[in-house]
Amino acid sequence: MSEYDVTSYTVEPVEGDDQIAVTIHASDGNKWEYGIPFSRATGRYTFEEIDVLAADFGDEFAEELSDKIDEVMARILGEG
Repeated sequence: MSEYDVTSYTVEPVEGDDQIAVTIHASDGNKWEYGIPFSRATGRYTFEEIDVLAADFGDEFAEELSDKIDEVMARILGEG
């Protein structure tokens, strides 16, 4: 695991696009930004970088982030 931690992160839909924006701020001052495309027809998305984030910030954070992405997806798909 790295010598820095996540200080904050956001997971939110991208207005006008079938994409979720993930922004992560770390204690060393770095910022990571990801755009995760998804299908409204299937409700599926692919976020292969989650394994890299688990290596950088730990499995607990990766699981928390995955759960948050799933919550946002459910909200988006529920809105129709």
